[in-house]
Amino acid sequence: MMRSTTSHRRSLYAALGVAAILALWELLSLVVNPAIMASPVDTAKALAGLAWGSRLWVELLITLKRLVIGLAVGAGAGLVLGVLAGMEGRVRSFLEPLRWAGMTIPAVIIAVLAMFWFGLGDFTVIFIVALIVWPTMYVNTVSGIRSVDPKLVEMGRVYHFPRRLLLGEIYLPGIASPVMAGLTLSTGIAVRATVLAEVLGALSGIGHAFYRANSNLDAPQLFAWIVVLLALMAVIEFGVLRPLKRRVLRWRKEAG
Repeated sequence: MMRSTTSHRRSLYAALGVAAILALWELLSLVVNPAIMASPVDTAKALAGLAWGSRLWVELLITLKRLVIGLAVGAGAGLVLGVLAGMEGRVRSFLEPLRWAGMTIPAVIIAVLAMFWFGLGDFTVIFIVALIVWPTMYVNTVSGIRSVDPKLVEMGRVYHFPRRLLLGEIYLPGIASPVMAGLTLSTGIAVRATVLAEVLGALSGIGHAFYRANSNLDAPQLFAWIVVLLALMAVIEFGVLRPLKRRVLRWRKEAG
């Protein structure tokens, strides 16, 4: 009963937060030039127009494909390298300059270099997303590995556990929370990176549609694409990441 009440309160506060954003948006649209600030009503009309045809769905699927592949490559690389670096100090020292460079170079510079090397297209966008995403997943994974109870690791070594058993029975259950946190952060970064890459280095996708709307000074359509991005992130977080997190944490408890 207590959990249900808490959940209802959180939902209420979330709804109030959305209402506050819409009210502020409407207020700004009344005082700002409509050429640069579309109202919620005009945005909804533009969004309905996009959804009625095939354009929204085509652009959305193109962006989603690039996002999923880039995130999978970047997060997967960060996870594997993070596990190796967390378990072996020499690997961690070797990868530290790459981690530092990946987290220091601005995303826009990575995008410009990728366009210079590979031109425009899917591969360029996927490359940019993967390169921007992997350091976040790597850092969270290394942190998780290094926070595992040293006594458990020492016990495994005393009993001569093979590395595969150490990884499966000690390390992986211990890094579940940091890895899920890293995946959540990486997903948000990947969405922004995908749009940035499409604005600069693609001829299709939501980012390119956003760029076209901006070039045509079509404020309602521009804001409609922003709403599409927010909806996409909401579906990913609430439809994929949160259920996955619950399952992973349940597995962690069962493994513990």
